[in-house]
Amino acid sequence: MLEDLETWLERVYQADGERSTLDALYDEWAQDYDQQLWASGNPYIAIATGYACRHIPDYGARILDAGCGTGNMGQLLHQAGYRNLEGLDPSSGMLAVAERKGFYQQLYPLYLGAEVDLPDESYGAVVAAGVLTHGHAPPESLDGILKLTRRDGIIIFSLSQIAYDDYGFRQKMDELDAAAAWQRLDQSRLFRTYPFSDREDGLRHWVLACRKC
Repeated sequence: MLEDLETWLERVYQADGERSTLDALYDEWAQDYDQQLWASGNPYIAIATGYACRHIPDYGARILDAGCGTGNMGQLLHQAGYRNLEGLDPSSGMLAVAERKGFYQQLYPLYLGAEVDLPDESYGAVVAAGVLTHGHAPPESLDGILKLTRRDGIIIFSLSQIAYDDYGFRQKMDELDAAAAWQRLDQSRLFRTYPFSDREDGLRHWVLACRKC
């Protein structure tokens, strides 16, 4: 199972952010994705859910799961008691799996970027777990997330260290800090993204929680 996950990750890295190739890969991966993700030991969904429970006291808040994939983040939010969940993802295969789980009110076949084809300030919270990383959503996605979030709404996202250091996320986050666009509330310690994988030993992530100002 771990070897299968590493093979899929290698194919994702080789796509080098080319959207049609990534979409096709995730469509193909969708049926086995849940089993492989949970078996990987990746803790970011659990940490992000913990931050949601800490910072989103309204269980009826309208929450967007941005880059929802097959709905693993939404599943934990639903199990924690949140009732008003929506998701977006460009992969039709991933969305089909998420839809079968039955806990999203709406699902949108959309990319996460600087502009998202949804009304501004529609959500009390936006979560983005596993999508802000190299070759996936770009740094400008943080602008898109902020536009979708209501004033004083909560933003929770995971971020890979390589995306922060080498792919423009450090600069974008510094820009948002300087503009007082958000208030940082929480940041996890850096953790191994796939703790059971020797091949992916160098990959690290954080999870952050912010409030839109």
